[in-house]
Amino acid sequence: MANIQYTTSPGVPPRSMEEEFLSHKNGSEWWYCTSYLNDESGRLYSFQFTLAKVIIYGIKMHILMTVVSDFEAGEHYYSQQAFFFGRNISITPTLIGVSGQAEIRFSERKLDLNITTKDYSLSLEMNTVKPLVWHCDNGVLRMGLDDPMQTNYYWSYTNLAVSGKLALGNREAEVSGKAWFDRQGGTYNIINRWTHWEWFSLRFFDDDEVMLFSFPQSSYQDGTFIDKTGNSRRLNDYDIKPLSYTEAGGHKFSLGWEVKMRGIKDENCTIRP
Repeated sequence: MANIQYTTSPGVPPRSMEEEFLSHKNGSEWWYCTSYLNDESGRLYSFQFTLAKVIIYGIKMHILMTVVSDFEAGEHYYSQQAFFFGRNISITPTLIGVSGQAEIRFSERKLDLNITTKDYSLSLEMNTVKPLVWHCDNGVLRMGLDDPMQTNYYWSYTNLAVSGKLALGNREAEVSGKAWFDRQGGTYNIINRWTHWEWFSLRFFDDDEVMLFSFPQSSYQDGTFIDKTGNSRRLNDYDIKPLSYTEAGGHKFSLGWEVKMRGIKDENCTIRP
């Protein structure tokens, strides 16, 4: 049974966070959360939660994707499931996800995440350290093409303090860390290669953050700098250069990048996946 609430907002231009949080009738969209975590011994993990609604050739589906990575063991666990007709999907002002599998509950200044799969489970409390950020041009991101239909609305919580429990295989651990939550979507053409992007969230230990959104097929790029106090400004004057490439499924992908951000942090960053 679907429990999906829709907004009347067109998305672009965006209205309030509450209106853009709900599902939109048109376009593709997603609710996304990612975090790095350490257990009490310092062992490093990461997780990802994505609930996406995509429309391809007029067919609408929701896709739930969750990931846990154990860096010390070199293990990467990935789960993906598609849902048609909104089956089992919840999208309300206080809840997103799939019942019994992966959900995020929202309350004032707090998000509670629960994920259960055959390989791992997570139960995390995430508290907002900074206010939400509207990215790029007052919450509007152009998706690589100079076309008003090829746009996204985009806001984030870039700094969430995380604590909770991780069960992975036969290991259970108390974990803590830092998370990032994205809400994004729009009427862009998801299967047009000119709208395909590379995205970066850089989370510095002094509590500054940077979001970079670049399009390898064109020269267009955008982004946001968020300082440690929560103030943000548009960041689209940067240079990004791939270090190398890899191939999968007959397609070529960038693998590592050099980024120069004028006046931001040390200005020169090397990003290695």
